[in-house]
Amino acid sequence: MKMTVKKKMAAGAISVGLLSGIGLAFANTDSGGALKTWYSGIFNDASAEVTDSIDQYVMDQREDLLAEYDGMKAGAGQSIDMSRDSEIAGSTTAINNAKQSHLDSLGAAKDQILAGMQQQFDAVYQQEYLRIQEAGDRALRAAETDLTSYTDNKGSAAIEEVTTQLNAVKEQAVTALEQAIANAKSEITTQVETEKTSTVNSLKIHVDHKIDALFNEIHGIILELVAAQEALIEAKAAELEAAAITALDDVVSGINE
Repeated sequence: MKMTVKKKMAAGAISVGLLSGIGLAFANTDSGGALKTWYSGIFNDASAEVTDSIDQYVMDQREDLLAEYDGMKAGAGQSIDMSRDSEIAGSTTAINNAKQSHLDSLGAAKDQILAGMQQQFDAVYQQEYLRIQEAGDRALRAAETDLTSYTDNKGSAAIEEVTTQLNAVKEQAVTALEQAIANAKSEITTQVETEKTSTVNSLKIHVDHKIDALFNEIHGIILELVAAQEALIEAKAAELEAAAITALDDVVSGINE
């Protein structure tokens, strides 16, 4: 059908060419122009009919073509799937066979290696053990020599540094302690004087108060004792006075005898 459309379009192109040639030959006549106008009309109609016919033709076959396309597509997919499955199966077998061959070779080599491995490592161990022992002895001797020199020098420097620093610390400590003792003694002496003065003043006040109280008590005692003695004296005087008066009276009374 596509070839038919192409043929029609080619025929149309040839016709246009022929008519154009005729137009050039009779360019000065009115009939040529009229013919061209007429041709343009029928050609446009024909072109539209061709397009409509083709579109309708395609639409009429669309469902069948789509079904056929889907079938071809499915067939292509099935072919690909079959090729895939076949290749996978074949390649899987080949790969597994190659793997097994390698595994067999690997297993044999592994068994051979494992069988002789202990003896090989025993030899390596013995060789390296002796080398390590010799290296250790050399290292020990070198370390002892180096460390002896190093520790002697380091120790001497450390002792000198310790002596210098500790002597300085001692001098500072002694000076600080002596100053602290002097400060403490001064502070204590000052405080002792302060406390002594305060204590003496307090005790003097207490003594004064005590003396006042004591003299008040003594004065009261004196008053009581004096009053008592005065009472005794008054009583004795009254007694002696009465006795004297009685004696005098008796003397007077004896005058007449």
